[in-house]
Amino acid sequence: MELDLLIRKIKKPVSMERIIEKAKIIGEYTDEEVIDYVNKKVNNYEIIKTKNNNYIPIYKTSFRVGTYKRYKNGSGEVKSGENKYFISENNNQSVITGDLVLIDTYIPKGSKEKSCRIEKVLERDLTTLVGEIVKLGDNYYIEAEEKDKKNLTIALEGNNYIEGEKVIVDCSDQRSDNFYVGKIIKSIGHKNEPGMDIIMEAYKHGIDPFFSNEVLEETEQIKDYVEEKDYENRIDLRDKEIFTIDGDDTKDIDDAISLEKLDNGNYLLGVHIADVTHYVHKNSAIYNSAKDRATSSYLANKVIPMLPRKLSNGICSLNPGVDRLAMSCIMEFDNKGNLVDHKLFESVIRSNIQMTYNKVNDILEKNIIDDKYKIHTETLFNMLELSNILHNKRIKNGAVEINNSELKLIIDENDEVIDFSRHISKTGENLIEEFMLAANECVAKHMSKYPFIYRVHESFNEDKMQSYITMLDSLGFKCDFDAGTLNVSQKILEILNDNNTFSEMLRVQLLRTFKKAFYSDENIGHYGLASENYCHFTSPIRRFPDTTVHQLIKDFEFSNKDKEQLRKEWEESLSEIAKHSSNKERASDDCERMVLLMKCAEYMEKHIGDEFIGTVISIDSDGLYIELDNMVEGKVRLKDLKGNYFYNESNYSFISLDGEEDYYLGDVLNLYVSHASKERKEINFKIKSKLVENTHINKKENNKVKVYKREAKRNNMYYNVNKGRKK
Repeated sequence: MELDLLIRKIKKPVSMERIIEKAKIIGEYTDEEVIDYVNKKVNNYEIIKTKNNNYIPIYKTSFRVGTYKRYKNGSGEVKSGENKYFISENNNQSVITGDLVLIDTYIPKGSKEKSCRIEKVLERDLTTLVGEIVKLGDNYYIEAEEKDKKNLTIALEGNNYIEGEKVIVDCSDQRSDNFYVGKIIKSIGHKNEPGMDIIMEAYKHGIDPFFSNEVLEETEQIKDYVEEKDYENRIDLRDKEIFTIDGDDTKDIDDAISLEKLDNGNYLLGVHIADVTHYVHKNSAIYNSAKDRATSSYLANKVIPMLPRKLSNGICSLNPGVDRLAMSCIMEFDNKGNLVDHKLFESVIRSNIQMTYNKVNDILEKNIIDDKYKIHTETLFNMLELSNILHNKRIKNGAVEINNSELKLIIDENDEVIDFSRHISKTGENLIEEFMLAANECVAKHMSKYPFIYRVHESFNEDKMQSYITMLDSLGFKCDFDAGTLNVSQKILEILNDNNTFSEMLRVQLLRTFKKAFYSDENIGHYGLASENYCHFTSPIRRFPDTTVHQLIKDFEFSNKDKEQLRKEWEESLSEIAKHSSNKERASDDCERMVLLMKCAEYMEKHIGDEFIGTVISIDSDGLYIELDNMVEGKVRLKDLKGNYFYNESNYSFISLDGEEDYYLGDVLNLYVSHASKERKEINFKIKSKLVENTHINKKENNKVKVYKREAKRNNMYYNVNKGRKK
């Protein structure tokens, strides 16, 4: 457009009159057309209007427009296009995460480095806020729950309020930059109520613990039993040996399994998944709510379900001894684990028994058989046989398997942590996992000719992997390969085959070199599983992508709807569903992690001064990161080490310059808790003594470090407790 070219040629601020004059030279423009064009560019922050009412393209100035994000340490950044600009803590008091801001990127006199200053908040997307009612003087206010919103002043009109009550507030009445008059739209409960800390953490991550009245009213209309009309056009499997295997406290049962050994020696595996879409119809209130939530969240001892409990724990859950509607995937495997045939259909099942992992593990690992399980023992051992075949085939194909222990909280009736436990997947858990992987892969391949939603996983970050391999070398593990080697992850896991804390720590760090799996309407395969076609089909009660997969199967395989019209409709919506589901999954995972850190810190607040044994699992220039024997994690800060230390990045170690202990990855230490804060979700330790030094350290590299240490001391380059790094 000619006006675009005209604006790009502006080198210094000019008046509107001058722009109109130039516009009329290059084309037949009216005054109104030019004014409208310029004002539109101003409103879109592409043109800056100066205090003197002159105009200049923003890219010709030191100003930029971008979105602000606050860091945990108080500072922040503004992302503008592909660029990110650092904002110091003393220049961000008027902004909150998500604000669209105008910044000035300038070079101060006498400096060569660019600085950034927030000039103005341009847009703020803040309609509601979660906070606590506080009283200051005779007036009531809302203190925002989220740290980066605590600088907002939210006043309440009137005085009929309860201090300490947690509420959701309407913030649409903005009186000035950071001053609002709030209106309470929902009470969540008092801050001292058990479990309120977890509920508030959920709100911080955009997870609503409660369902709307519309959803609950719609749920009440659903029967809690299978109606006669529901049996039509379904294959009746109620006379088959079908059962479920889950955790002791599982109430939302997505999947049931069956297995027959055929006369030809093949295995006929049945994976029967709750038919959620029979009850959750597209564009209903329940459907829209599930789509928005996208996942159930498991936060310590609380579950925030994707579906109302009448569905998740009731009619959709494959409870034993009752009829349930299912989507069945029947797969025939030969004795090498090859899929030779499969069927996908709607069914009605009746689970024989709700087994638990603990009792199945007793049978398969110790031959201890509960009386209720005796009739199913032969089937269980046949299942174990098939799962081992499938597992070995996956590993042979290049799948990456990192089976680490998981921290579990033991919580009392007051929602307080009283102890910790390690959960490690055993035979029963692995058996179910293999069968679910097989079903997910089978369905994805079956549906690949239609628009579909896949679970995809890109390969590792090659730079991170190479750095990881370099670290292993420095720790004494002989890695005669690089990041580009075929099946490099499996080669590393073979090296780390020792079942000890140090090897587990290194396996966890290997995971961090991988990119995260996500949902996509484009099939790029799943690196971690070495699968060309993979989806999530087996958990529609707790994951919306699985629900979507079920709906896709019904639409394209079982319905008489126009396939071209269906294809068009799904192609328009699947990308958004995949992106939203991936985002909500990350939010749920982050919330789960924050709740875990919060409850661990809460526990440690009661153990200040108590001694624990811990392992150094990571080291950086700020200090040592520790995992205690109970799997609680914390930190030994650099400033809490005695004397001066040099951080050697080449072998991840702290080297004492004063004859004190050196510290390496994998060292086992005797520590005591020096500080813990539930609010800040942090735990700090101080060291009493080193119990075990990591024997994997490369001695040759260690000697180099000692030489480097002496050179560092001579050159006065080391970390000083009081003064930071010297140069």
